[in-house]
Amino acid sequence: MKRFTDEGRILVCFDFDETYFPHACSDDQLASVRRLEDFLERHSSNVSTMWVTGSSLASLHEKVKRANLRYWPHRIASSLGTELYRIETDGTFVEDKVYQELFPSDFASRVERIVSQTGQMRIQLDEQPGNGMSPWIRSYYACDQVGSWRETIRMLTDSAGIAVNISRCNPNAGDPVDAFDVDFYPKHAGKVSSLEYVNATASFSREDTYAFGDSGNDIGMLAYVGNGYLVNNATEQAKQLHSKVTKNPYAEGILEILEAEVSSFI
Repeated sequence: MKRFTDEGRILVCFDFDETYFPHACSDDQLASVRRLEDFLERHSSNVSTMWVTGSSLASLHEKVKRANLRYWPHRIASSLGTELYRIETDGTFVEDKVYQELFPSDFASRVERIVSQTGQMRIQLDEQPGNGMSPWIRSYYACDQVGSWRETIRMLTDSAGIAVNISRCNPNAGDPVDAFDVDFYPKHAGKVSSLEYVNATASFSREDTYAFGDSGNDIGMLAYVGNGYLVNNATEQAKQLHSKVTKNPYAEGILEILEAEVSSFI
């Protein structure tokens, strides 16, 4: 699979699961993704694309194959923005190791201590499938919790010098119903940090950057950029936190914005 042909000065970022990639993969949804790909390829001399996702690189390859996507973006920040890749024109992946230089070498042991502490406090965290496959993210589910458990976890992670994102799960993406994602990652990583790094190193304008998402872990990214939108199929929790929502879901919602804004970036 190749990358979009050219690269322009306007950065357009997408969460992947349930934003760019619809898990149901219905014929109508995939037809819309094809139309989005055609639009991005047609305007690739003006647009630089980036997937900013909680999915691992291995998971992305599987989903790309399942949806029969035709193009890689110019960059991918995978595993909740803890791994950053530049994709060459021929589809070759080049990981940016400089991005990870500030990550703590004992990150995994810090998370283990936090999970042990939460267990002692009767806050149950269940490992998500694939937990530990990436060196820089540890993901858990929290179900049926009461009280100020979220504040407690944030206090523990702050004391440990790492970061955490807690957001309500999206069952459409394969998560359990009535549960929360609890993702631990280094402080200098994450969706917003990956955008900050790319904007600084590739000289994109934050004010001119676009971003699209569907859930609570996208809110920081959408607030950071000048043009941040939730697609209409976003979770209700996310819609309560961010006011800019497209009229249409998935790729149709993305196209709704980009087609309306195309004259401003060509």
